[in-house]
Amino acid sequence: MKSETADGVFRVVVPDDNPPVFADSAALARLRRLPNVDVRLFTERYESPYTLINRISGAHTLIVARTSTQVTNTIIESVTPELKHIAIWGTAADHIALESTRRLGVVVTNTPNAATVAVAEHALALLMSLARKIPQLDLRVREGEWPGGQLTQLAGKTLGIVGTGAVGIRLARIAEGIGMRILTSSLSESSQISSVDERPNWTEVGFSELLANADAISVHARLTHQTRSMFGSAEFSRMKPTALFVNTARGHLVDNMALTEALANETIAGAALDVFDSQPIDRNSLLARLPNVILTPHIASNTSEALTVSLNMVVDNVVDFIQDRVRHTVD
Repeated sequence: MKSETADGVFRVVVPDDNPPVFADSAALARLRRLPNVDVRLFTERYESPYTLINRISGAHTLIVARTSTQVTNTIIESVTPELKHIAIWGTAADHIALESTRRLGVVVTNTPNAATVAVAEHALALLMSLARKIPQLDLRVREGEWPGGQLTQLAGKTLGIVGTGAVGIRLARIAEGIGMRILTSSLSESSQISSVDERPNWTEVGFSELLANADAISVHARLTHQTRSMFGSAEFSRMKPTALFVNTARGHLVDNMALTEALANETIAGAALDVFDSQPIDRNSLLARLPNVILTPHIASNTSEALTVSLNMVVDNVVDFIQDRVRHTVD
């Protein structure tokens, strides 16, 4: 066993299953059936970092279900040396203090590519909803109106994809299939564009060039010190006034105030967001009241297919750790 325990019991804690996803899953039931493995799960929101520390104290593996759960240096230092493994449900690790995990020898794993298809499809659904104003038209028809007006056709338009990981590439393939031209900006990240993806309608360009030339922009970049707030007032001002903006990646990639002002002033035509800098979003915020924005509750990955794959991958990562077969590690 990767971590020998004094009493022979390996302790796993899920401190943040709110709203519940793991609680009634077959994946967690499988983990609970393992001999000498004790699983504790909390479905109530924790009120403070001290509550979080109390919940995970004594755990050997911590399963982090929400990106809103900030596993800081203080938290990691408070629960080691018992804590040996952090299993992230998802791919992003910016909410984990990786400098502390490296220093203290805590292994961090994630679930890469489990929700690639789900998130790419959600991004396209948001883009289409923006282009065709589906939420607004639906509401007006329900209120007894029969509105006219012109909508936007995506075929022939240029989609700018910022970040060329698995989700960005998947979206590019789908968008190309409906007749869109593709601009990509890899941002010096490790691009997953292969020779198979080198197509006549795909062009890699600099970030500034993408902003100026794309009819729609979909964000799929990682959150790092360099990319935090990469979309601010200057970036929105470089976009076309008809541009549509979609973010299914990370809320902190975008300066929320700058985006709100760009939408309110019609610097850009519209935005559709599944992620926010603070979640849940304040229902009384100006952003939530603007007519040219579509909001979904960080739910892009929540298809039954993606949930099944990702939850099982989390459990597989825990089992692998226990059995000295560590995979899907975060550097």
